[in-house]
Amino acid sequence: MFDLYPLSYNGNMITITTLFRVLFPIVTILFVAILWFAFRTKSAKSIKITKIVLASLMLFLYLSKAIFWIVRVMTISESKTFSALYITKAFGLDIPSLLIILSSIVLFISAFSKKQSKFLEFLKFTILGIGLPSAIISLFTIDIIDIYDSYYHILNIIAMLFNLLLIFIPLYLIKIKEIKPSLNKYWYAIAGYICLTSICMSLSLMIRECNLSEMTYSKILRKIGIQVSFPWHLLIIIPCFLIISFAIYFSISYIYKKITNKNNEEQAQIEETKRNEFFDLYAFATKSICCMQGFLILIILATIIRNPLGSIWGIFCLIPLIMTIFCLLAVFEMEKEAKLNDDHIFDEGNKRAKKIITFAVFGDIFFGLSFAKQLKNERESIIERKEREEKRRQREQKKKQEKEQKNDNDNQND
Repeated sequence: MFDLYPLSYNGNMITITTLFRVLFPIVTILFVAILWFAFRTKSAKSIKITKIVLASLMLFLYLSKAIFWIVRVMTISESKTFSALYITKAFGLDIPSLLIILSSIVLFISAFSKKQSKFLEFLKFTILGIGLPSAIISLFTIDIIDIYDSYYHILNIIAMLFNLLLIFIPLYLIKIKEIKPSLNKYWYAIAGYICLTSICMSLSLMIRECNLSEMTYSKILRKIGIQVSFPWHLLIIIPCFLIISFAIYFSISYIYKKITNKNNEEQAQIEETKRNEFFDLYAFATKSICCMQGFLILIILATIIRNPLGSIWGIFCLIPLIMTIFCLLAVFEMEKEAKLNDDHIFDEGNKRAKKIITFAVFGDIFFGLSFAKQLKNERESIIERKEREEKRRQREQKKKQEKEQKNDNDNQND
């Protein structure tokens, strides 16, 4: 997110640069803490206004960044004219930029809509699990460049504000209880990371612009002297980021659980409700597949179709995005059926079952076909169980009738 470098080439300002790198994370975290305690959360009106203001601020900063970037490039370029090549630099088209847009969308939707939706929940946990760790990591990976470039100063200030907001917004949503951190929701964040990476990877292979963040190269690896070519550096970047992301997410979940410990008993009672074990099991399996397959497919595709001059085949890197979306849809439906616990879902030709199978097949064709087969096996098992129960009922009924007939005969003899 930041694009900074030592303040001078002769070393006179290195002390100030070092001081800035130390103080900036501390000041940012303190400022976020002050905002977190200062914002009111008691009235629905104040929450709505806060969301609209934050979302509008994010979009204003995003557009301002694009305008200032275009003005800066046109000012220093020889032609002094606008070029379509500036678009990727101006609007970012990288993971931080997409997180900024997502945050604005989430705030606007939740401000004007009272309906709870799985899609909005998915976006919220993506912001918490990916946006927050990404912003925190950015605090400690700062460089400073072009101290004499006034336009770049403005871009740096905007980047700092973005960083602050990406930390504050998910914490604010936790404060107003729209996000309830839970470890079993972290898979949302991983799925969201796959979707964002898929979009950026596709753009990276088609456009090959250096502004596409960690997709084409890794500044962090180069800083520590590690040279790993695209896309193999992703084998290092992605696991490391997810480990750091999980550590931060776990810490927030642990603190949240400790603070809201009073509500744990009520939650435990809710979780005691009987659920359909079949769909519970396959929902978990679908989550696991969703989190594992995306990055593997991305790296394989990038290895096969990469082209230094750009390639339209980069669009195939959107395949993991589509698969992840269908996996999410399949999980949502499976969890719904697990709560309903209605055995009619196993009836032959059931529309709800066909819907889940369709989602599962598009999410992963091999898993989807396996799921369809197991659903059929479960249906046959239920039919067999019902037949056994019916036969047992008939035997008991027959025994009861025979006993009653015997008692009638005894009474008649007496």
